[in-house]
Amino acid sequence: MHKFVLGSVAIAGLTLLAACNQETSSNAPQSDSTATQTAQNEPQPGSRNETISATKDAVAGAVGAVSAELTTTTKGFVDAAATSDMYEVQAGQLASMRAHMPELKKFAQQMVDAHTQTTNALKAALMKSAPNIMPPSDLDARHEGMLNDLKGAKDEDFDRRYIAQQIDAHNEALILMRGYAKDGDNADIKTLAADTEPKVQMHSDMINDIDRKYRASDAEARNSGNNNTQTH
Repeated sequence: MHKFVLGSVAIAGLTLLAACNQETSSNAPQSDSTATQTAQNEPQPGSRNETISATKDAVAGAVGAVSAELTTTTKGFVDAAATSDMYEVQAGQLASMRAHMPELKKFAQQMVDAHTQTTNALKAALMKSAPNIMPPSDLDARHEGMLNDLKGAKDEDFDRRYIAQQIDAHNEALILMRGYAKDGDNADIKTLAADTEPKVQMHSDMINDIDRKYRASDAEARNSGNNNTQTH
């Protein structure tokens, strides 16, 4: 019954995301002209409304947590872990260029490096114990939508959007790693999940600490602005 309710929530969330997202992803290989057209159609900074993006990303985070909770098979784990890594690398590359907080830029580059390593570790584990399972090579629609929200964020909204996505993404990853490490059906992949969990927890602690600093700085800036307005 519990899984049925969670599954219903996930389906409803995915339906809402599909309705909100204008961009769609495809697993089919793209021609050069199609790839060029796709690049030209990517969201430009400032093209996304922060309130709408925040709502979409919140739904995406909730769907991700439920999906991670429901993942029990090796194939499901591999798909989720590989997609998470791809998103983290691409989002990190973007944030390392666009983020304003120095510690957020540093965190973003750490995510690029760390998730490149976990991608390689997952591929090595699959070659050893599950060569018939191939990780996906493209982002799914949910993560593509999150990445597009980042790309389309205004400069003043970028740090907030990246931080919020990272908090949700690491919560989802923790659920995924803990669940498979406990109940997974492949010993080598279970070991990988167990070894990865503390690293994900460390990253989660890091981004939550950055979030507290960001909120404190934002509140201070708002208060300073209000005081300046009142004095004039």
